[in-house]
Amino acid sequence: MKIIFSRKGFDSGTGCIPSPIMPDGTMISLPIPDRFGTVAYGDLACAEYNVGKLVTDLKGKRKNRKNAQVLLTASDRAHLDPDLSKDICTRTAKSWRPALGQCGSAAGVLHNHNIGAGDLFLFFGWFRQCETFGDTYRYVRGAQDIHALFGYLRVGSVIKLAKDPIPDWAQHHPHLHGTRQGRNVLYVGADTLGLPSCEYLSGAGTFKQFTHTLQLTAPSKNRSVWRVPRWMYPDNKKPPLSSHERRDRWQLFDDSCQLKSVGRGQEFVLDTNFYPEAVNWALSFISAIKENHEISGAGFLTDK
Repeated sequence: MKIIFSRKGFDSGTGCIPSPIMPDGTMISLPIPDRFGTVAYGDLACAEYNVGKLVTDLKGKRKNRKNAQVLLTASDRAHLDPDLSKDICTRTAKSWRPALGQCGSAAGVLHNHNIGAGDLFLFFGWFRQCETFGDTYRYVRGAQDIHALFGYLRVGSVIKLAKDPIPDWAQHHPHLHGTRQGRNVLYVGADTLGLPSCEYLSGAGTFKQFTHTLQLTAPSKNRSVWRVPRWMYPDNKKPPLSSHERRDRWQLFDDSCQLKSVGRGQEFVLDTNFYPEAVNWALSFISAIKENHEISGAGFLTDK
């Protein structure tokens, strides 16, 4: 099995603001703008939070036809991908499946690593703590910008959108709308996770509540500097996390290692044949979803 660290949601060039961690700990990954998207931000809701209000209060941005950044509104269209939660919006199809679309060079990376059924995506993005101010939302002053995990998907099947039959439930996925360069692929979530102690857990989902177990960024560091388990250090000729082959990106400590993650790229692959510890590490926070559908605190990273 391969584990793919997949960067998704707003970033400094698309959306231009962090996704919020709400005062009650709810994590909301903001989908990037997409004028061909089949759903508006105002149509999306996570828990009791309307995503349209979040992107307007926090001043998310999109590019207009002149390539200038303009403020988002609740009526702007969103690229709902990965689509991991059935309840985030009203569904018009009779059935729904969690899925991730990928195209172009990023799809090429996944193709070159033979990503397919049985492999596991761990989605991460740019987050920051948010608070209420009157009837609006704003970021907490001085809160750290971090990369954090927010969801997962174990691949059940792969649909090549240029030639494979498209099921009815997938017709509204954003990768079937607009223009896509190069490969255009849909990774469909498995019915169940099918891994030890989590056999019957959903094959895809989101981490509802933020805890430091989900935080990749090292405390007090730039968000691109990660603290990860010591076993992830690429010694003994093990292939490193893809796109992170330079040894000067890695620093080994007694109980962990530090990684200067690359600023560009979406899909970073770790082969569990060389890093078998990665399976239980991933399961330590995925399995916590079984308890009240939220993260209970199991995992690697701690506050200090």
